[in-house]
Amino acid sequence: MDLGLKGKNAAITGSSQGIGQAIALALAEEGCNVAISGRNQERLDATAKQLEAFGVKVVAINCDLSSEAGCKEFVEKAVAGLGGLNILVNNVGGMIPGTLESLDEATWATALNLNLMAAVYTTKYAVEHLTKNDHARILNVSGISGTQLLPGSLTTTIPNTAIIGFSKLMADQLGKNNITVNNICPGMTSTESWGPRAEGMAKVRGTTADGVREAFASQTMLGRWAEPEEIGKVAAFLVSDVNSYMTGTTVEVCGGITKYI
Repeated sequence: MDLGLKGKNAAITGSSQGIGQAIALALAEEGCNVAISGRNQERLDATAKQLEAFGVKVVAINCDLSSEAGCKEFVEKAVAGLGGLNILVNNVGGMIPGTLESLDEATWATALNLNLMAAVYTTKYAVEHLTKNDHARILNVSGISGTQLLPGSLTTTIPNTAIIGFSKLMADQLGKNNITVNNICPGMTSTESWGPRAEGMAKVRGTTADGVREAFASQTMLGRWAEPEEIGKVAAFLVSDVNSYMTGTTVEVCGGITKYI
């Protein structure tokens, strides 16, 4: 199926590895030009090389998205490098395991700035460019800790629930401009960053990292974790022209780990 992404320009935050990288690769495979971001130049360069193999324009931006200024910088460099913007994917962030007692003020600031405010600020500066198109797309990436109880995930549960609300608010506000805004909730996904996360959650739960992984796998209907490319392919559909009437919606790509009706 042709998703209608060829020649479009997409900016993806937190995309030098993991789910963000998988989304960038899925879009590039469809012929979409991409601007990626990260803090590790070596990872950025390696990802850019992978993306360029699809024959698309790639802009790799090393910036700090934990501040409003960094988010503005990313959008401005992405637009300048790509020559416009059709798609924004807010993906940057990650879990910092801890409890109410152990998480200090600095940790909370980091968690909220990266997991929530980066999406808010990047959207703020991207909207003026997205509204220049007839069919622009915004996709926020949160996680299932925003839709169900996940002990030990305070630093993602709070911002993820907020992102779901933010997505709905922006979908309502930007619908008049024919901009769709959706949210994707990946389940447990086999990314490098889950190594230290599993270790941290194991300490909170009094078990081992392998025990954490096995417990999550057993809770899914498919009995396994997702591969990053499985999330990337769904994300590509959500920002495509084919998906023309879904907005304000949260899509769980979680292997059936959430079982509410």
